[in-house]
Amino acid sequence: MTLTAEAVGTTLDPTTFAWTETDAILYALGVGARPPAELGLLDERRGPAVLPTFALIANWWAVKDLRAVLNVGPYPIVHGGQSLSLVRALQPHGKVTVTGEVTAVWDKGKHASIEVTTRGSDADGELFVAVGQTMVLGGGGFGGERGPAAGDEPDGDADVTIDDEIRPEQAAIYRLSGDRNPLHIDPAAARKAGFDNVFLHGLCTFGFAARALVNGVGNGDPEMLRSISCRFAKPVMLGAGLRTEIWLDGTEVRFRTSQGSAVALSSGTATLRG
Repeated sequence: MTLTAEAVGTTLDPTTFAWTETDAILYALGVGARPPAELGLLDERRGPAVLPTFALIANWWAVKDLRAVLNVGPYPIVHGGQSLSLVRALQPHGKVTVTGEVTAVWDKGKHASIEVTTRGSDADGELFVAVGQTMVLGGGGFGGERGPAAGDEPDGDADVTIDDEIRPEQAAIYRLSGDRNPLHIDPAAARKAGFDNVFLHGLCTFGFAARALVNGVGNGDPEMLRSISCRFAKPVMLGAGLRTEIWLDGTEVRFRTSQGSAVALSSGTATLRG
């Protein structure tokens, strides 16, 4: 494999994803929603309300074959960053078609970063835009541009802090929404890949952060969260706590999600509905 900027413009095959209330509830459970405090996300009689980051389940089906499309070969790949912007609120059931295109390839030195922009549309038009970065470990050094640097982290005490619990079965629940990567459930597979143990899906941690924003500064209403982005800094272990610190400036939000002293999600930003 020779990964270069020539990959920019590569398109992914469109995919169609349909969901029901059960899928939305299962996703909410997977990213930590618990009764009775969050019945709005878990009780079909109340909608249910749908977390914005549920859109990334549809998005995952569109980008899951990126390795094969770009002929990445055996190089390990990890999620490096993610952003999501919602045009409209997600409904408890629906169907969306997602198209994707490689919009950047950056040379990080030893590693490479592939940016893919996807757009999800339903019968009423565009529903969401997502931009994800995939790190190809060992795929750098081809002489390309390095890409944008990480943003500064917020200073001072957070305005709001939300504490969550990553239960031992959390990844086992989240994988039922589609991503069956054995690294997140099989200790032997995780060790073979060089990890000490299984760990949480990055997009599951992202969903935990979105819930923290909804509950911490969005009055518990998922429709208040219009966009969210972050970098994935460290994996999150199962059976331990998770803390999201939130800094609020009007409708603009900055956040950081950590497990103990390790920052899991960095450079977090979000926008609330005005």
